[in-house]
Amino acid sequence: MTKVIQILETIWYQDKKPPLILIVLSKIYGFLFKIRKALFSLGILSSTKPDIPVIVIGNLNIGGTGKTPFTLYLANTLSRSGKKVGIVTRGYLGKKSSSTPHILDEDSNAQDFGDEAVYLSRYSDSIVCVCKKRSLAANLLFEQGVDVILSDDGLQHYALKRDLEFAVVSSNRAFGNRQLLPAGPLREGLERLDTLDFLLLNGKTIDDDIHTKNMIGFEIANKEVTNIHNGQVRSIEDFMNCDVTLIAGIGNPDALVKKLSKLGTNIHAMEVADHQKIDLSEIKNLKSRTLFITPKDLVKYSKGDFPQDTWELIPEMMIDQSQEEFIMNKVIGIIQ
Repeated sequence: MTKVIQILETIWYQDKKPPLILIVLSKIYGFLFKIRKALFSLGILSSTKPDIPVIVIGNLNIGGTGKTPFTLYLANTLSRSGKKVGIVTRGYLGKKSSSTPHILDEDSNAQDFGDEAVYLSRYSDSIVCVCKKRSLAANLLFEQGVDVILSDDGLQHYALKRDLEFAVVSSNRAFGNRQLLPAGPLREGLERLDTLDFLLLNGKTIDDDIHTKNMIGFEIANKEVTNIHNGQVRSIEDFMNCDVTLIAGIGNPDALVKKLSKLGTNIHAMEVADHQKIDLSEIKNLKSRTLFITPKDLVKYSKGDFPQDTWELIPEMMIDQSQEEFIMNKVIGIIQ
């Protein structure tokens, strides 16, 4: 599957003309998607939500854009302001993820409920509910007394009504060749941008011809790491000119590799697809025993699987104060 994804991403993001079969499939996908969306608009397919605000954070692209880190940032910001936050997520690739809602606890693991769901649960004070039918998860969270619900990666899940929509796009990839799946990376056409409340730019820039309301730029910085065994915190600058192996089973690992390389580390990324795990036997054969691992990856393993010189990256959301206030004023406005 990794090789297939690599081939497709080469077509999507490197100006390679898609094969005719992909273009045909893309037309079919677009036609079916429009029919489905129309059925929701006409009320033939039902769209519901509980009687509290629902905020969707998603993307137009398939793959990593930074939406889950932004969901975590928004959830924690709201929690610090005194709001009780619920998060609904599909629990992608979780063996126990189903159409029955399940609230995660400290014993929930990524194998059962997916890495993103467990990541959000362990790194926030929110109540995280996993269900393939997000509307059912939202109803259960409402029963738990939450003040607001965040739907992670739910932009195209129209069965759940929403009060506010965020879409996240990565600057270094933008919208690729701008074609729909599978000829391109888009789940929906770019005309969808006109209906969003916010377009969030991970990297702060976007193609010059993209003009839409309320574009907000942010960056995800990695300035420090924590030793997973003893909790020691060190600056990434301490690893300048050191050989470091990176485990990053995320949607766009190349962007992270470039960031860390600019900070002076000699980074070698292990090949691992988004949401997948590495073969732990490969670690024993590494010449470099210094490992960096993302928080989203760490939840998939036991800490005992890794050597003592293993460090968890500490992602930090970097957003201008004025833009942060603009977002939060909008969000708090629908909660009050």
